[in-house]
Amino acid sequence: MKLWQKNYLLTLALFLVFLYAGVFSLAFFSYRRSMNDAEETAKAEESYIARSFERDLSDMLSYGSGASADMLMRSYVRHYNENGICLAFVSGGEVLASSFEEAPAAYDEGSILRQSIGDERHIVISDPLEDVDCMLVFAKNIEGVYREFKSFALICGAAAVGVSLLLAAVLLPLLKKLTVPLERLEETADRISGGELDVRADESGNDEFASLAKSFNTMVGRVNAHMDELKKEAEVKQRLVDDMAHELRTPITAIRGYAEYLERAAVPEEERLEALSYIVSESDRLKRISEKILDSAFIRENEIKKERVRLDEALREAARPLESKAAEKGVSLELETSPCEVVGDGVLLSMLFTNLIENAVNACGEGGAVTAGCAEGTAFVSDAGRGMTKEQLSHITEPFYRTDKSRSRADGGAGLGLALCQRIAAAHCTRLEYASEPGKGTKVTVDLTALK
Repeated sequence: MKLWQKNYLLTLALFLVFLYAGVFSLAFFSYRRSMNDAEETAKAEESYIARSFERDLSDMLSYGSGASADMLMRSYVRHYNENGICLAFVSGGEVLASSFEEAPAAYDEGSILRQSIGDERHIVISDPLEDVDCMLVFAKNIEGVYREFKSFALICGAAAVGVSLLLAAVLLPLLKKLTVPLERLEETADRISGGELDVRADESGNDEFASLAKSFNTMVGRVNAHMDELKKEAEVKQRLVDDMAHELRTPITAIRGYAEYLERAAVPEEERLEALSYIVSESDRLKRISEKILDSAFIRENEIKKERVRLDEALREAARPLESKAAEKGVSLELETSPCEVVGDGVLLSMLFTNLIENAVNACGEGGAVTAGCAEGTAFVSDAGRGMTKEQLSHITEPFYRTDKSRSRADGGAGLGLALCQRIAAAHCTRLEYASEPGKGTKVTVDLTALK
């Protein structure tokens, strides 16, 4: 059963319960009021008749007209019978005069009863008369009150039925229309679950359904954005795996080739040493790749150590192992440092500067120059090498990316250094800023004043 159908039946049932309860309560209280009014009227009339009878009897006895009490009783019985009121005078269980065609079932002295006499209902009042040793029994027909109640109840019942039918007819399209936004939202959700991720719910209106639609669209937008991020991450990971497989295949292929060459062929000592040198070189390259991957994973999974680090000393420690390599390539390596301290991880910062300086040395040809320095918490590494275009700058932090594949492979680079540097900078709440022009060199700046 749909929601609008449940609401329809529940609303209609509740309304009908209250409607009919109200109608029957109105009829009941109207009936009670009518009966109370009839009783009060009957009591007033009975009291008037009893007092009138006692007064007339007293006057008759005073004047000595010769009339008897029995004659007066019959006179009263006859007179009020013509006006629709039944009277009876009873003394000691003997009826002295009566207009009742059928005597009341029971009456006690001073009682007020509702009784059926014949086929009609009456109010029966018994009242003792002091001047005459008898009791006046008064009965007034109230069948008209019952008929009026029945008519009123029928009218109220008919009105209630009419209102019920009208309400049922009005509520059906109204409640069905109210749930249309929910049905549209359900349809939108079904379409989204079916793969139509660009579909959105209708947000028109200012009611709760519009707010629900807005929240739904916001949720769908966030889910889509998260899915896009996951998709991009999956693509990056897949590209990383593909690039890694390619990078690893080259040295492994070279090592295997030279090993098979040495195993199968009788080669001169000079060629054997050269082949072994290539095997060692490619092995070192595999080691560097694995170390960079492990370093990157370690930085991603662990928090940095916050300690006071001398930035100038970290630069000197990073440059010292690379001085011989720079000299072999004919590249000058200079330091321009001033004493300054930052908060960070000394080991990671040394690794950062080592990679930046090594990349700068590799980017220079013979006669090139590399300068590294620091001041007031900011460090830089610049070179006068080949430089990079804007397109190349946008990709240099991607794993295994090379601006010059042939030179990088010849130098032993794997394209992981700057990706690792980017992670180290992010761990220190900063980023690397690159400035480069083709043929003029590159400058990398890192501001390490963010951590306190």
